[in-house]
Amino acid sequence: MSSDALSHRRTLLGAALAALLPWPAAAALVLPAGQLKADGIPAFERHNTASDAPEAQGVRFLDWHPLRAEMLVLYRHGGSQQLHRVAAAGAKPEPLTQGRDAVSGARWEPSAGAYLVFSRDQGGDEAFRLFRLVPGSEPQALTPAGERVSEFEFLPRAGGLVCLQEQLNREGGTAATSRSSLWWIDPQQPDSRRLVAEVRGARYTDLRVSAGGRIVATLTRGGRSQAQAFTLDGKPPVALGGASSEAGSELDDDDSAARPAMAASAAADAPDLLWRRQAVQGEFRHLVRVDAGTGRRSNLLVNERADLEALAAPADGRPLALVYNVDGISELAMLAADGQAVRRVARDLPPGVLRGPRWHPRLPLLGFSHVSADSPGRLYVWSLQDEKLNAWSAAASGAPLRASVLRWNGFDGLPLSGLHLAPPAHFTGPRPVYISIHGGPASQARPGYVSGVTRILVEQLGMHVIEPNVRGSDGFGRSFLKLDNGRLRENSVRDISTLLDLVASRPDMDASRVIVVGGSYGGYMSLAVATQESKRILGSICRVGISNFVSFLEHTEIYRRDNRRAEYGDERDPSMREFLQQISPLARADAVRKPLFVVHGRNDPRVPWGEAEGMVRAVRAAGTPVWFLTADDEGHSFGNADNRSYLTQATLEFVTRLLEGKSLQ
Repeated sequence: MSSDALSHRRTLLGAALAALLPWPAAAALVLPAGQLKADGIPAFERHNTASDAPEAQGVRFLDWHPLRAEMLVLYRHGGSQQLHRVAAAGAKPEPLTQGRDAVSGARWEPSAGAYLVFSRDQGGDEAFRLFRLVPGSEPQALTPAGERVSEFEFLPRAGGLVCLQEQLNREGGTAATSRSSLWWIDPQQPDSRRLVAEVRGARYTDLRVSAGGRIVATLTRGGRSQAQAFTLDGKPPVALGGASSEAGSELDDDDSAARPAMAASAAADAPDLLWRRQAVQGEFRHLVRVDAGTGRRSNLLVNERADLEALAAPADGRPLALVYNVDGISELAMLAADGQAVRRVARDLPPGVLRGPRWHPRLPLLGFSHVSADSPGRLYVWSLQDEKLNAWSAAASGAPLRASVLRWNGFDGLPLSGLHLAPPAHFTGPRPVYISIHGGPASQARPGYVSGVTRILVEQLGMHVIEPNVRGSDGFGRSFLKLDNGRLRENSVRDISTLLDLVASRPDMDASRVIVVGGSYGGYMSLAVATQESKRILGSICRVGISNFVSFLEHTEIYRRDNRRAEYGDERDPSMREFLQQISPLARADAVRKPLFVVHGRNDPRVPWGEAEGMVRAVRAAGTPVWFLTADDEGHSFGNADNRSYLTQATLEFVTRLLEGKSLQ
């Protein structure tokens, strides 16, 4: 019998048993529903999660309305993130979109705010399409299905918008050639859409539109990047500045990048400037000023000993707003008039992470969202006029959990650190440990709101939760970021081994009860630890993780492959291919001797579902029990509320059974 058939039979059997049981017991059973498939996961009783704060949810700032002091935000509605507007400080978010599929981003039309444009995928497949929305009406598609819009920007003076699109290759394979294109669209006349530029075997990223209307994007081919300026009259793009050998995935901006102001505010003879963040000099990303007309680049603030993680471009006399990552904490600053110094502002923000800063087009207001121990996402406005910080949404209810910093040395003496959540004082003696490894790999464990499974593990199960920043993590400088590249990959796994040594040395931690979990690249890490440190862990959880680097690189979406090869190694090179095969957890599946819980969405374009299926089959063949949870309507994460609810309950059941020594059958 196939695993799908067996899972279906178990689901039906569980439902039948639930129907026969007395009402109180039946109501307490947790069973997968809808698009979920629980392979090898038995029906179990619901865990009491009353001490958690299930109602707390974050708000993410996206944009200002161009004429009013009104925010466009993302907020959960009907189980998924949807567009809302917040009319004033403290106002209740009003929904603008609905549906099971989440909205990923949006911008108001910049001249009058007559409509907005938003992006959305389907079932977590990340094939983002653009839609035009006049509030109160149905959305209208602007881009076709089957391709992925990665970025879009409005042009000034009602000039429409430009967007970058990626060819998709759902079938995978090694022979396909990537295609990246730049398009122009008039959102009020979608049929006017026309191609501006296209490249094959390369990729356009980092789309920018200057205040003067110049269109700039970065072309990356063969590991080298070149900024190019485009016009809408069919002329070839013009190269700006010199080429860079920097790997775009490591050093370029992401969706937190500055979006240049839409209205020209400088004098006609003033430079038409674009602002970027890049590690051109030194260890950390710093401010880069680019003249969009001449391509001349100036590197500024290169002596700041922290990463510039976000910025908001100036407009109408307002300063350039800068956000620095200082030991994981976001600090907001304004660029001084001399252009060589920064002034820290909004110092009363609680320690946390600041996201998406953006000036209002006409008012002296800087909006952003902020994640901290007090809130999973809170709206703030900093006023340039009176230099005051105002909260536009409330903090979460309940006592916050605050993390401390844990430090240790790697196998080679490299200083390492991570976040540590300790259990409440009434839990005495050595307590079990839950090591949660971030993805990326160029990501970073940073202080924020603790909810869901993590909060329950700490407060109800009395576990230590450690979120390590192994080598290769972001925020610690360019050299640290590259310490796991290519053939150095397993050095980051050794960092977890030294963390296990630290756990064994602490009297408040129980080294015999350690569970390792990770998602995406962190999922690879959890599998790698499971193969190499099986004797020192109780079990592991892998969410959307890589099990075979070669098959991953061959089947991840085509537009991502060159980027990932720069990080992991090029599997087309025979020597590197052999190395990647050797270090892949799938090649060592028989070494996984402790229970494994694998979670994966069927629509994942980054780490294909086959990575999970192959690992589950191989570990089971070696005789180790595996829980396997999949969802037909999810991709690289579980975004729908009902799916997340079951995942939370199943994770708690898996961890509880391991800690109590119970059977997983």
